Amino acid sequence: MTPSFKVGDLEIEGYSDGLLKTSLDLVVDMERGRSEALVGGTDNGWLFIPVNNFTFQRDGKTILIDAGAGNTMQPTLGKLPENLRAGGIDPGSVNTIVLTHIHPDHANGLVDDIGEAVYPNAEIFVHAQEYDFWMAEPTGNEPARVAATRARNKINMKPYAERTRRMRDGEEILGCTPIMAAGHSPGHTCWRIMSGRESFLAWGDLVHLSAIQISHPDTAMTYDLDQEMARRSRRRILDMVANERIVVAGAHVSAPGFGYVVRKGASYAFEPAG
Repeated sequence: MTPSFKVGDLEIEGYSDGLLKTSLDLVVDMERGRSEALVGGTDNGWLFIPVNNFTFQRDGKTILIDAGAGNTMQPTLGKLPENLRAGGIDPGSVNTIVLTHIHPDHANGLVDDIGEAVYPNAEIFVHAQEYDFWMAEPTGNEPARVAATRARNKINMKPYAERTRRMRDGEEILGCTPIMAAGHSPGHTCWRIMSGRESFLAWGDLVHLSAIQISHPDTAMTYDLDQEMARRSRRRILDMVANERIVVAGAHVSAPGFGYVVRKGASYAFEPAG
């Protein structure tokens, strides 16, 4: 059975794209032994984290949050389309894809191995600041990883060029409102999805290693493009969802990624929903 939770009249389902192999070498601001203890041990610093994606139905439309990695990164990823089909959702029936940001494990799955749209009938919602940064022409001065992601995103976004809606803070469509939470990427976005007086928040990569960054939100990752901004965004959003008791849907929180952030002393903890 596909894992799900209810928010108002919406039923949000969780679908996995697989597991992402990552490393504690990417953690900054924390001693290695402490980070090992928080994640429960690793294989010489290597560990796997989930890549969660979410769907819901509204106004007769099927809406997908993020699109996974496709076959571009690791053999343990790229499972989203088959998992959607197993849950009764054909990729061709997806009408809208909401992107938290345009990093490889969230956007490379937009296209297949020959660059054709995996979701041929979908419109893209993405924050304008995120889209404009990653779709900008190379300057020759950017870091190599930025240049590589920009080049890849030309492929990812090409089939959707006429079906991309560049959103701004405060805009709302299909009950989806972007909340800027920049730092991990220049336009990284948390999406608040309303249903009556209730809502949930899809927070993308607000936290990447949830076992570390929820309880220690000042801990950054090397691939946060602006580490200090990422810290500020993380604390602001964690504070908001804890204060308002909002269900969160986290891309890299223990699958399926649904739960609540609660205060724990001066910091926070995660409580799975259900």
